[in-house]
Amino acid sequence: MKSLRLLTGGAAIALTTTLVACGGPAPQSTATKSIESVVVAVGALPDSLTPAPWGGSASHVVLSGLGSQLLEYKVGTNDGKSCPAPSTEVSGRLAESAKPSPDGTGVIVTLRKLTSQFGNTLSAEDVRWSFDIGMKRQPVMKGTLKSSGFNVDNLVKVIDEHTLQLNTTGITSYTEESLQNNLFYIHDSTEAKKHATADDPTANAWLSKNLADYSGWKLEEFTPGASLTVTADPQWEGTRGTVKRVSVKAVQSTATRSQLVETGEVQVANGFEYDQYKSLEKSPGVTVLNCPSQTRDTMMINTKTGPLADPKVRHAVSMAIDREALIKGAYAGFGEPAGSIFPNVDDSAIYKFNKDEAKKLLNEAGYGSGFPMTLSYSVTRPGPVAAKSAVLIQSMLKEVGIDVQLQNVASSTDFSTALIDGRYQAVLYSEPIVIADPAFYSYAFYGTGAPSNSTGWSNPEFDKARSELAATPDQETDKRNALLKKMAGLVDEGAAILSLVETRGVLVTRDGLSGAVPLTNGQIHFNSLGR
Repeated sequence: MKSLRLLTGGAAIALTTTLVACGGPAPQSTATKSIESVVVAVGALPDSLTPAPWGGSASHVVLSGLGSQLLEYKVGTNDGKSCPAPSTEVSGRLAESAKPSPDGTGVIVTLRKLTSQFGNTLSAEDVRWSFDIGMKRQPVMKGTLKSSGFNVDNLVKVIDEHTLQLNTTGITSYTEESLQNNLFYIHDSTEAKKHATADDPTANAWLSKNLADYSGWKLEEFTPGASLTVTADPQWEGTRGTVKRVSVKAVQSTATRSQLVETGEVQVANGFEYDQYKSLEKSPGVTVLNCPSQTRDTMMINTKTGPLADPKVRHAVSMAIDREALIKGAYAGFGEPAGSIFPNVDDSAIYKFNKDEAKKLLNEAGYGSGFPMTLSYSVTRPGPVAAKSAVLIQSMLKEVGIDVQLQNVASSTDFSTALIDGRYQAVLYSEPIVIADPAFYSYAFYGTGAPSNSTGWSNPEFDKARSELAATPDQETDKRNALLKKMAGLVDEGAAILSLVETRGVLVTRDGLSGAVPLTNGQIHFNSLGR
């Protein structure tokens, strides 16, 4: 297995070690053994069981939970009462091992011996087909693979039935980690191809409502946007906990979700108002896990037209926001005020709350009398806190003359689509760290041509520094930190995205259930439940 540093970087530039599936489950208590059915309550579920259309955090719930990716960030054993120490290891899910090819042209992946719900054996062809159709149906996947150093024009070379090479154009510091990304979902191609048509060659219409993968779960029921129930496949050869049935319910009302947890009808839940977490901490039989996280709640700004096209105006918006007051008023103290765009980089000038300076900048930009601004948000991402945050930010910006109109987008799919298309003026968002290396998360939303960069901002100097960061080994901590600080300065100067709060990974569980541990993106893995 390969280690990585979550705070300072990802993989070393050379993939010098082999990824191996970790050992069996930890000993289980009597209480854990008795739990075979779990209900998970979340704010929203996606309309599809595939990454297309992408449903934001709602898609993370499903794709993280099922877990049909080649690799995963290892999560330590958990007693259900406390957060395990943050993992610094990557291990295999569907892959038995992953190591550099002898000639340095790619990463050789050896697959585990697993069968799908339809009895087909995991093969190199499944991986080839899944990556091929994934890039066709979801352009963000292709961009992520390319930025990770993979050769997207000639990606997979099949060596034998259970071995393949993922070809690279150049190894980055996060080439390896990217293979655990939710977008890189592996399907049972033998079954899926039966449902491909001339109009739908990727079989996405069928796959979006049916499971054909190597997750170890059979689909019992899926109602798009509302509910998902899966049962354990007894023929699956992988490692799982005691839980044999998982039902995920979309319960939009946080008050109802809280009541369901307190009565024991729900065993796992998240996405609450932060003051509700405080109340749930006092409920008997309930544990609130308050885990470390590098996720940031942000405001994304369309820089292409209108007053917000002026960097001075964007700086004014940032300086008019009192982040300390935002944490107290909307986050109930869960989180830290952002000091710059990236975690662990502080003291950006535009992040200091200063209404007088904000008014001065607006006047210099020709907007001394203010201007109207639409701020979009959705409770699906960053969560219910978005509504309170939006109202507080509306009030704060009014103090400097900006008239904010709030737009609540209810559908997770509509929200994600509008964001990707750049159909917003300003929007509240969240950036979960799906790949822990800053060379990746500093690219996805900020690099020129990056798959999630819809703000219109780009900077060649930033792109050059980020490429250097991606080529710098993990062990060169001082150089990596210096590059990240330089990049943060450039992003904050452009101010196309404003980091608001560095949040915590908070999850509510019922006592007696182990294995419900937030992954890097804040979700849980169903096969870990009951371990």
